[in-house]
Amino acid sequence: MKHYIDKLIILLAVMFAATGSKAQNVDKLHAQDGLFNHLSVGLNTGFAGSGVDVVMPVHKLVTVRAGIAGWNIGDIKFNAINTAAEINQMQMVEDDAVKRSQMVDKVELAIKPNFWNFYVLGEIHPFRNQPFYFSAGLFIGSQNFVHFQNTNENALGFLYDANQKLQDYNNVFRTNYPPIGLKFGDYVFTADEDGNIDVRMKTNAVKPYLGIGLGQHLAKTHRVSLAVDLGLLFWGTPKFLLDSGTEIESTGKSSGLLGTLSWLKAWPNLQIRVAYKIF
Repeated sequence: MKHYIDKLIILLAVMFAATGSKAQNVDKLHAQDGLFNHLSVGLNTGFAGSGVDVVMPVHKLVTVRAGIAGWNIGDIKFNAINTAAEINQMQMVEDDAVKRSQMVDKVELAIKPNFWNFYVLGEIHPFRNQPFYFSAGLFIGSQNFVHFQNTNENALGFLYDANQKLQDYNNVFRTNYPPIGLKFGDYVFTADEDGNIDVRMKTNAVKPYLGIGLGQHLAKTHRVSLAVDLGLLFWGTPKFLLDSGTEIESTGKSSGLLGTLSWLKAWPNLQIRVAYKIF
């Protein structure tokens, strides 16, 4: 993300230097009223990622902006706690499968963020000579916000075996102990039969957007423009799913990072855009 922001800052400085003092003038929305009679191309970066877009007018106070934005910032690695260490019933401890799983306190997981969306926004500029505007539209794209996987592939078979034994124990003794796996917040990620953790945080593919902005997309007296947007992507209620499609239920009161994400039905988006008016 920092790499993208640095690029935009450099580009912004160069483009404003080229336009000179004209960039300081107050500008009208665009040079003349009309339908699709102007076009600007921009670069943007923000909480929904970095990308490119285009803007055209459809009315003297209305513009339409369409583009793509996203991010893939690489793996974020961390150590997750093995919940097998919390099992202390004598019947379970005596089982070899559980004993093997208790020998490992923590397992390294990798979070793989990957969030891309196409978007179309309508922007209403209620004050003709002022840079304030309202925006609304749709973001359409990724359903998987983040992906959790163990860094050592096929190495967690002992967790799968221990969890199977725990389920058998619950069935025989009519207990309700939570599954054995890797603890992340109030969620436990269980291993599959191949010995892997494979969990995705899933949201809606279509995400309505509402926001406000400050800046110009199609200025009259200079070609370079800068705008800042602040809004919300309404992506539904996030779910944490195993690779099999089974939803993971929270084991507590949804505290911590994952707990916060699980009830956050909208993703905040602060976006900075620098654009160049082609005509």
